[in-house]
Amino acid sequence: MRHRGACIAAAVGAAAVVASFGHASAADRRPGSVLAEESFTRATADSRFVGYGSACLTGARRGNPPAEAANHPLGGCRRDPVGPVPPGGAAPRGYLQLTDAHVEQTGAVMFDSPIPAKDGLEVTFEQWQYGNTTRGPADGISFFLTDGARRLATPGAFGGSLGYAQKQPGGSPDAQFVPGVDGGYLGIGLDVLGEYFGDGEGRGNGCDRRSPAGTAFRPPAPGPNIVTARGPGNGTTGYCLLAASTENSTRNGPWRSSLPGRLHGDLKKMPANATPERAEKLLEPVKRIVRVAISRGRNPVATVDIDFRNGDGFKRVLRFAAPKPVPSTVKFGFAASTGPLTDVQLIRRVVVRSQDR
Repeated sequence: MRHRGACIAAAVGAAAVVASFGHASAADRRPGSVLAEESFTRATADSRFVGYGSACLTGARRGNPPAEAANHPLGGCRRDPVGPVPPGGAAPRGYLQLTDAHVEQTGAVMFDSPIPAKDGLEVTFEQWQYGNTTRGPADGISFFLTDGARRLATPGAFGGSLGYAQKQPGGSPDAQFVPGVDGGYLGIGLDVLGEYFGDGEGRGNGCDRRSPAGTAFRPPAPGPNIVTARGPGNGTTGYCLLAASTENSTRNGPWRSSLPGRLHGDLKKMPANATPERAEKLLEPVKRIVRVAISRGRNPVATVDIDFRNGDGFKRVLRFAAPKPVPSTVKFGFAASTGPLTDVQLIRRVVVRSQDR
C-alpha cells in the first residue's frame, strides 16, 4: 500500500495519455557514469542477473529447458526450440532469450542489486520481437524499475500485465489476483499485442484514474504496437497507467498507435544450421534500440526513445512526469511471455548510466 498514493498522484487523466515525438536532444546522448552493463552475448552473464522461467542465454550450449515459473542462474536454452531462434552455443554472438515461440511461456531476468538513482538514470538496450508461429504475435516485452530497498525476487503477473503489473486472470471477479512486481516504480511495456494499455484483468486496481480503454477484458486487445508506461504499485494495488503512445485520449476506441515504426519485426525463418554470424545478420533489421531515461531534480521527467532502425535514429515516443518520489536506489528487470499467441523475444546490450553531467 505504500506506493498507492504515489501511483494515483502520478497517474495522468485520459486527456494526457498521449505521446510526445521528435528527435532526442544531443544532451540526452552525452554519456554519464556506467552503473551496470551486460551484453548477454557470452555463454555466461553477470551473476547479479537472476533468470526466471524460460529466460536463457543463446551464447551457452543448449540443454534441458530452464525450470518454468522458477528462478535460476542464466544458462543455455532448451534443445527443442520453436520458431526462428538464434543458434545455441553462439558466444560471443549470443542473446538473452526471454521466450522462444512455444505457447504459454513466461521468462524474465532481474538485476537484484541496488543502483543509485539520485543523479538520474538512462537505460539503453536492444530488443527483438519477431517469429510468431501463430496468426498474431504476443505478448510483448517489459522493462521495469523497482524500489532498490526491496528484494527483486520474482516478476509480476504475465500475459497482458507483461511481468510488471497485477492480474485477475480472465477478468473474472472470482479469480484470485496474481500480484505485480514487489515495490514496482515504473514499468515500460513494449507491447505488440496491446493488453498492457488496458485496465482489463484488474490492471490498475485501486487507481483513481483508469486507462481510456476501460476495465473490461475482452478481445481484441485495445492497444497493439503501443508503448505504455505504468507507475508504482505493490501486490494487487497500483501500477496505474501513466502514458501511452496513442493520440486518442478518449474512451471511444480504436486507440491507434502513433509510433513512427513497428515494435514487431518481420523475420519468420532462421535457416537450419545457421551460423552465429549468419543469424546475427538476419536479426539486425529486426532489432529495435530502446532508451528509457529519468531526469534528476525536484521535478523528474521520464522519456522513452526508440531507434526503429529505419535510418531516422532515435525518436521520442513518450515524455511524462516521473512518479515522485524517485527511490534513492532502484533495481531493474525485463520480462516477456507467450500464450495461445507466440513470439521470439530477445534482449541484448543493456547499459545503465547516471545522468550526472
